[in-house]
Amino acid sequence: MSELMGTEERLALEAAIQEEHATRDLQFEQRRRDAQAVFRSVEGWPYIRDRDAWLEVVEAANTDYQSGRFLLERLGAERHLDPELMATLLQLRRALIAESGATTAAEMMLVDLAVLSYHNTLRIQGWIGNLALRIEHELFGQESPTAAFGRRNGRASGLVVEDQLERLAEQLLPLLDRGNRMVIRNLKAMKELRQRTLPNVAIERVDQLNMADQQVNLTFNEGEVEAGP
Repeated sequence: MSELMGTEERLALEAAIQEEHATRDLQFEQRRRDAQAVFRSVEGWPYIRDRDAWLEVVEAANTDYQSGRFLLERLGAERHLDPELMATLLQLRRALIAESGATTAAEMMLVDLAVLSYHNTLRIQGWIGNLALRIEHELFGQESPTAAFGRRNGRASGLVVEDQLERLAEQLLPLLDRGNRMVIRNLKAMKELRQRTLPNVAIERVDQLNMADQQVNLTFNEGEVEAGP
């Protein structure tokens, strides 16, 4: 009997593997047809020599997107980005995909938007921190606060720290709040997209319900429920 069960399990596993391979082959063929369909629009690019080169680009783009490389390279100024920050963003992207179970294109896009908004929020916070250092130096440094001079007449028009405080209060802090709301909105959209409506279950008739060691007889009568042993 155990040998029979082992054979059945092995056959089921082989069937599942074959089905997975067939699904991947179908997806690959679909991407190949799509790539061939748009080849004429990119035929003039100097590094796209022929259709095979274009198909290689399509496959590489798919791999880069799944790994997160595509997103990181679109953050801008990649040569000057902090490696630790990039590694953190990559780990956050992977964690969001795993926690949300993102599989569809829309879900993956929302994950990327959440990571991008978080990165932008961190960047804004960096601006605030840098400006805060200058403000603290002007207010609490040993030297006197620096005077601000007009560009046309060269006369003193106030203090530099006053302009810095104004920029902090009227520009950077509202921008940080906006970034925070973008992160929250994207995370909320991910959660709402993953939520599934529970199916409506209609019970027409229940004559008997067993609960632990006790049997309960139920009778439905025009919306009323009567229970008896």
